[in-house]
Amino acid sequence: MSLTVALDDPKSSVNAFFDEHLPHHELLTRPWARNLQQHSWTRSIPASRTPHLIGAAIEIRLGFDLAQILPYGELTAAVSLPDGLDAIRALGFSPPADDDGLPTWQKGALIDDHYLLNDHDRQVEASTLCWRVAYVESIAHALGNRELNTPENLSAFWAHNRHSPPQESIEALLRLWYKYLAAARATFAGLGEPTTIRPSFANRFAVGDLLLGNTLIEVKCELRPEAQLPRTLRQVLACALADSDDELSIEGIGVYHAYEGSVTHWPLTRVLQSLSPTGHASLPELRARFAETIATERRTIDERGS
Repeated sequence: MSLTVALDDPKSSVNAFFDEHLPHHELLTRPWARNLQQHSWTRSIPASRTPHLIGAAIEIRLGFDLAQILPYGELTAAVSLPDGLDAIRALGFSPPADDDGLPTWQKGALIDDHYLLNDHDRQVEASTLCWRVAYVESIAHALGNRELNTPENLSAFWAHNRHSPPQESIEALLRLWYKYLAAARATFAGLGEPTTIRPSFANRFAVGDLLLGNTLIEVKCELRPEAQLPRTLRQVLACALADSDDELSIEGIGVYHAYEGSVTHWPLTRVLQSLSPTGHASLPELRARFAETIATERRTIDERGS
């Protein structure tokens, strides 16, 4: 994802844009950091051989919970051997009458919290499936745009090299899942519908995590998130600014910190005003300038690759 590359480069056009137009992140990140510190006593940091997969898997688990149509279709299909289909049902999805494959599976009746909290075996199945989807996704990411990166090849790879997640990873995912149910699920429901999983911006220059109603949410699963707050804020704000034609009608942005079970979100206009050097900011004007920034960044990345 080009945005990730740009944010990791202090001299990138994207970081230069924020340094010039929206530099004053401290007005938001300082109270945000204090809030996370207040939640730090609940922070569950698991010992794990695959911490990156835990972060990816809990994001996927939240997507499955919030979506009405089965998300991550090709990746889910790649790991959905017979036991995988049971796990998809454990996530609350079922095929329609005219079943045309996994991408058409839909949420059935509303799943109550008693089921989500107390059906331990099914939650283990669901967590295992999410870890496996995250694992195959990491393979797809490593392959990049090479010809080997196809749903058929990923399915063949998985059929040949099925991996079971370490037990500590499943235990960690269950803890994060129950924390989400207690601390964030109701807040997310209150942000409204529809739900879009991994919305894409500017021809995939950036990909978000969740769009709930008109609020764009980034999911983070970091050991010390406080140190990364300025970058995290730029990441979610860059996605909102990359929606140059306002197709998604984004009115708010926010971040969910999975280890802390903490949701922070703000109106988009308030964020822009807080970060602006003048205290005033025009969303259309910033989006127009950011579109130019994206074009410059793409040229730079292309030149590096040539």
